[in-house]
Amino acid sequence: MKGNFKDKIIPMTMASVNQANIAGSAAEMSYYFLLSLFPVLMMIANIIPMLPFDPESVVSLLETLLPDQVEPVIIPTLQSYLGSDTTGALSVSFLLILWSGSTAFGTMQNILNRTYGVTDKPNFIVSRLISFAIAFVLVIVAVALSVIFVFGQTLLETVNQFIQLPMELFAIFSSVKWPILIVVLIIVFTFIYQFIPQHNYPIKYSVPGAIAATLLSAVLSGGFSFYVSNFGGSSVSNGTIGVFIVLMIYLWLTSIVIIAGALINHLVYRLKHVEEFLDTSPNYHTSTSDHFPIMDEQNIVLGKLKRQAADITLTVNPARANENID
Repeated sequence: MKGNFKDKIIPMTMASVNQANIAGSAAEMSYYFLLSLFPVLMMIANIIPMLPFDPESVVSLLETLLPDQVEPVIIPTLQSYLGSDTTGALSVSFLLILWSGSTAFGTMQNILNRTYGVTDKPNFIVSRLISFAIAFVLVIVAVALSVIFVFGQTLLETVNQFIQLPMELFAIFSSVKWPILIVVLIIVFTFIYQFIPQHNYPIKYSVPGAIAATLLSAVLSGGFSFYVSNFGGSSVSNGTIGVFIVLMIYLWLTSIVIIAGALINHLVYRLKHVEEFLDTSPNYHTSTSDHFPIMDEQNIVLGKLKRQAADITLTVNPARANENID
């Protein structure tokens, strides 16, 4: 077991981590998240007025979920969109906004493909259509969560006017809505890891990373707020530039969480198929030749070699022909 861990598991893990390039990929993803942030907010502002509820209730939900240091950017922007004349019904502009916001999901697909080791390049049009659909589905999920968390109590009270509901149902709803949020987030992350990257893994290999990403998201939301509030300093916590810096860092850390979940899924799959990974990945080691001192250290590939059919002729560099060869 010790030999397997040293010779197989550690090299496989290191290769997967290097392939994912977590920090660099997260920076790329967070950049496109920032670019698509305001189109997505405008898209949400177009959906909220269609709901038969007070829009401020949705804003209150976002204030509860977002870290305090990110609210000064997100909430005022959303409120300005809600108060403008652009909100209302679905329109061509709404579809264009959704298409623009899907750019971030297209970038996410490329990065997750890299994390999973997918080498085939997706068709641009197909990739953008998939990203478009995913963006739409995630918005629907966000609206559903808003209905459950903000308006669930109101819905129960409305139904109770026509059908007498047991009082225990209200208490049960208050106690289970946060566990429901956790389950929904796990489902959303599973959906992301299973359908955005173009791998062929069974869906069971998308669940471990989804659970990890959900837990890491909760830790990130609480820990990030605590850190910025207590150790960020006034230069970060106050001012427009400071708020954007905090927002960018938050998006970067969120991207790390998403990529880390995908990496966990990939490692779980590879741990279950170690021999398959080793068969497709040649082993390298460095050695110095005893017979050719003029040669530098060589990287020698140990793989499935075939016997050479013809004799091998050694050609010496004319400029070094007079050097002694043992």
